[in-house]
Amino acid sequence: MQMQNFRWAIRFGAFGTVIAIGIGAYLLTAPESVRAAAPNPPAATVPSVDTIRPKHADMAHKFDTNGTMEAFETTDLYPKVSGYLSEVRADIGDHVTAGQVLAIVQIPEMEKELAEAQAQLAAKRANAALQQVTLERQDMLFKGRGTTEQALDEAKGKAAVAAAEVDLAAATVDKIRTVLGYTRIVAPFAGVVARRNVNRGDFVQAATAGRTNPLFTVQRIDVIRVFCDVPESDVASLKAGIRASVKPYGLNGKIFEGKVTRFSRRLDPTTRNMRTEIDLNNPGELLYPGMYAQVSLEIERHPGALTLPAPSVAADASGKFVNVVVQGRIVHQAIQTGMAEGGMVEVLSGLPPTADVVMVAQGAPPPGTVVKAAPHDAT
Repeated sequence: MQMQNFRWAIRFGAFGTVIAIGIGAYLLTAPESVRAAAPNPPAATVPSVDTIRPKHADMAHKFDTNGTMEAFETTDLYPKVSGYLSEVRADIGDHVTAGQVLAIVQIPEMEKELAEAQAQLAAKRANAALQQVTLERQDMLFKGRGTTEQALDEAKGKAAVAAAEVDLAAATVDKIRTVLGYTRIVAPFAGVVARRNVNRGDFVQAATAGRTNPLFTVQRIDVIRVFCDVPESDVASLKAGIRASVKPYGLNGKIFEGKVTRFSRRLDPTTRNMRTEIDLNNPGELLYPGMYAQVSLEIERHPGALTLPAPSVAADASGKFVNVVVQGRIVHQAIQTGMAEGGMVEVLSGLPPTADVVMVAQGAPPPGTVVKAAPHDAT
């Protein structure tokens, strides 16, 4: 029985082999239309890559640093004469105008000296008038031969001396008046009283012999100076008129726009930085001397530059390049780049604005790979 089953298995296997050979021979000799209908293995899927086209945008290289605000003008007011303060007319925070009296130094003895000098001036003027009349009489007598030439010359001399004494007395009066003018401490310009160091009745010393404490400090704050330091690496691009953004601390992020007004034109030998100044108009007096601020200087600006996102640009031994999809294949395209700021790179040459650039250069398919471009809107 087993022998019989074995024979059937051999016969069945041989029959299957014959059928398979027959089908294969048929396919080889069948018409092309029949062979085309036979199932093919699935084709490989074409990978899709995100692409972006270069865009024109303004590129600006900015340098960020810290700044300090100062008043446009600051003046310490000292007394030129010694005496007691009879009046103090200003306090800290007061707005003052140019020429406004802030305090008065009282010098009673000098006021008496002025009265004396004025009396002497009046006496000298009276004597000069008398000598002039005498001179005129002597001149008339001399013409009528009623006096000698010596007497006439003496009259002329006395008249000249009297006139000189009048000039001296007048100068003395003017001098005392000038000194008394120093008793009025006045504001040199319109501004704000930043410090007041005296009170009424204080005795103050004249500052002519040596420095003493100032009576007042007046600051002009309608314009604020912002001082910052620019490092040596950026000094070559520094010039008056470049844009500056100033963000003071404590003003909830408010930004004030200005321009570089002046710079020292020398580097500090210790820090290798250049002192740079920005003038900011301060009509609302939101800015105060002594404030700290973040300063951003626009060292260089390229309007309408051709730009790409930074991840789209790669580099190798030959230089910078991007991956571009050309006729469905990846192509390496060498480029020259310029400024890089804010996640964008300026393309100087080597790339047309219509190029489909692979958004992420790192890990992109190798050159020659068949891909499908998927445009991406970077905005």
